[in-house]
Amino acid sequence: MKTDIPLIKAKWLLEPGCVVLVSSGDRKRANIMTFSWQTPVNNNDPCLVLLVIRQVRFSYELIQRNKELVINVPGEELVEQVHYAGSVTGRKIDKFKESGLTAVASKYVEPPHIEECSGHLECRVIETFAIQTHDLLICEVLRAFADTELFDGRWIAERFPTLHYLGGSSYGIMNRTVEAKKPIGSSSHARAESAQIRRRQ
Repeated sequence: MKTDIPLIKAKWLLEPGCVVLVSSGDRKRANIMTFSWQTPVNNNDPCLVLLVIRQVRFSYELIQRNKELVINVPGEELVEQVHYAGSVTGRKIDKFKESGLTAVASKYVEPPHIEECSGHLECRVIETFAIQTHDLLICEVLRAFADTELFDGRWIAERFPTLHYLGGSSYGIMNRTVEAKKPIGSSSHARAESAQIRRRQ
């Protein structure tokens, strides 16, 4: 049986996306914010990523100053730091210091990347669209790098369980890879064509 879901909860049919930590600012004043509203919107060159951020966030102010940020991909072992970074504001505290995460200078942008994360995308914001209380940031990836033992063109789920936000303080993990063995559509189509041919004969 299926039932209607209140529209206020409709987004959870599409969630959970991979949780990322976005670092912003510069060497003098950097911040971390947890994001689950993010998605690639172009996989060619340049690679573009969409981030959704509320305009009142401290990270929003920092991003607006230099139009740069780093998207960092944490694994299951960083769940406490991920939740912390999404639960407090960085206006009056140093989230790097308080969370125990390490800021490392980036190659092409001012914001540092997070050493403990396993994947990183250095980005610049090329377009911004205001949607009520949030902004949609279109980010061009200038550099992408990852741990080669965990990423071979895609995340190796058995070695690197990514985090997926489920609401509140709950997170799911992706820890297994499955492969589709046989295309259903093509075999069904072939059977249907054979049946049509037999009927015509």
